[in-house]
Amino acid sequence: MFRFFRQIRQKLLSNNKFGKYLLYIIVEIFIVIIGILIALELNNWNEERIGAENTKLLFQEVSDELVQNIKNIDRIIDIYILKDSLYFIVLNKKVEYEDYKASFLLFHFALTTDDWRVVDPLTFERTSLVDDDFKELLARKDNLTELQDSIFSELKELYGKRKIDIDINDKTLYDTHLNFRDKLKNELPWWSDYVTNRVVTDEMIQYALNDPFYLNQLSELRFREFSHATGMLWFRTKALNLHKKIADMLNIEKDTSLVKDIADFEHIKGMYEWRGARFDIRGKNELKSSLWNNDSIVAQAADIYPYYNSHLIINMVERGENWLTKIEYGKDGEVLGLTWFGNMTEENGNRIISKKIE
Repeated sequence: MFRFFRQIRQKLLSNNKFGKYLLYIIVEIFIVIIGILIALELNNWNEERIGAENTKLLFQEVSDELVQNIKNIDRIIDIYILKDSLYFIVLNKKVEYEDYKASFLLFHFALTTDDWRVVDPLTFERTSLVDDDFKELLARKDNLTELQDSIFSELKELYGKRKIDIDINDKTLYDTHLNFRDKLKNELPWWSDYVTNRVVTDEMIQYALNDPFYLNQLSELRFREFSHATGMLWFRTKALNLHKKIADMLNIEKDTSLVKDIADFEHIKGMYEWRGARFDIRGKNELKSSLWNNDSIVAQAADIYPYYNSHLIINMVERGENWLTKIEYGKDGEVLGLTWFGNMTEENGNRIISKKIE
């Protein structure tokens, strides 16, 4: 190419065509500049393409991190679900001496901390949320699309506020557990036998049945765990929605262990009653709930997310709250109603539920 241009210049000079020679030089310079600009544009386009692909990869890694955090939360929530029924019967004084003798967990469930993790399914554990991939996205994000920028803003709120709240609750709850155990260790002579032999003695049972401090401390632990759980449920709801948004944006598979098929929950749809108030569960592609007065909707209250097949997370959008409910079934498999996690009230000797009336 350059040899061809050189031959043209030499021919013009040999024929003494200086005017055409100068014009040719200008044209040649223009062609070179155009070539450089095209090369720069191609290079910029290639860098933008590579940057866009890297950004997509970062979002995919963030989505995987969200799933990991949700599963960390679910592990803790599962422990709280197991403990919820124990708190109910102990705090409502529905257990007697023979019950404590028959079930080690009735005394043990409130005293577990992470130093007993290996042998105890009810051990308190830190939530251990991670944000390494989000921090990588924060550091390397470049030229986000409008949709990516919207998702990124939600991620900043999730990790910048919600994760901090959970970390604080983690620390507070852990300290509450340790303070309870320290008081028992320092004041009660049977503590050493309990820790060493893992048995519940008569002396320990009498303490659990009769000492007011014990029930007071259980109430405090239950309150702390309830606050911890509701904060985690809020994070979980936001994280799950972001996981679904990122999967749709990148056209990748959603985690089917977390994203449930709403068609599997037709049996829970209907009208429920809670202390005179009525609310429904309905929806086709997603589950919704509204508050009713007679035949009129008075508030669009909640989004509903299946948690496994036995529980529901009710996200009260207007109030910014999340609640966990257990689906109660009858002998024939029909849905009787919903039991609210953390609610310790009873009616006619039984735990109060939101009854399904339609």
